Amino acid sequence: MPVFASRLALIGTALLVAGSAVAEAPSAFLDAGSISWKVNEQSTSRWKTLVGGSEGGQLNEADIQFGSWQLAPKSTYQGHRHDSPEIYYILEGHAIWTVGDETREVTPGMTILTQPGQVHRMENRTNELVKAIWVWWAPGGDTTVFNGSYEFTEPPVPGSEGFSAAETEKIY
Repeated sequence: MPVFASRLALIGTALLVAGSAVAEAPSAFLDAGSISWKVNEQSTSRWKTLVGGSEGGQLNEADIQFGSWQLAPKSTYQGHRHDSPEIYYILEGHAIWTVGDETREVTPGMTILTQPGQVHRMENRTNELVKAIWVWWAPGGDTTVFNGSYEFTEPPVPGSEGFSAAETEKIY
């Protein structure tokens, strides 16, 4: 009987450990409504990092960052570049988008690819939000691109309306 009791105790301990590991594991689901908007310095662009990143509240993934993004009406997100490649998928709105030397009007359903270090800029000339999904990833698993430089290549554009302070949380 003591052998049986010790085995039962061992099994019980294993189940408790396994159960607590399952209980502490992050959920596979995330409600974007529970994540605060982050905003750029001029309050023209805001985003929620939903997967990856270090801004808190998102699903954890080391080599990709993904989220929702908005460009305020009548505003410009001035030219900038960063170390990670980036993709935007336009959900709503119209904007004038420049990547490198190419400028186009983007509309819902369009995808924009920005290579690492490539200057890009977005201009919303309408009274409506531009809404998109954005993705950054770590080419070859090199996650240092997420901590690399982020450089504005032109000054802020005067006259941009931007988001109100109540709608955002400043991040830089």
